[in-house]
Amino acid sequence: MQRKFRILSAIVVVAGAITGPAGVPAQESFSGSTSAHADAFLEGTVKKINPEAGTMEVSIGKFGLWSKTLEVRDTTDIRMDGRKVSLEDLQEGERVRASYETRVGKSFASTIEVTDPAETP
Repeated sequence: MQRKFRILSAIVVVAGAITGPAGVPAQESFSGSTSAHADAFLEGTVKKINPEAGTMEVSIGKFGLWSKTLEVRDTTDIRMDGRKVSLEDLQEGERVRASYETRVGKSFASTIEVTDPAETP
């Protein structure tokens, strides 16, 4: 009897993992997922640029305590003073505004715009 109870408990746990509350299917969230989340935006200061890896780390949040790494592709639209530039043209310490989408656990930049420090609050 106790063995049947353990098997039944295991089935309930697995069923709960597959479905959310009230039997609604749980959202898949595994690293191999190819679904993209809606575009997100950030404003911050360029903390680190790695042209070889095609990444840029941006300090965000109050006092720049957090950071976000953006993957920069050939299709990323990077603008400075209204003109198109490359990742290599950016410098650490510059203020930027970026839009990005998250796929497979990485944030891919869609647009990056260098902003005037006076524009940001």
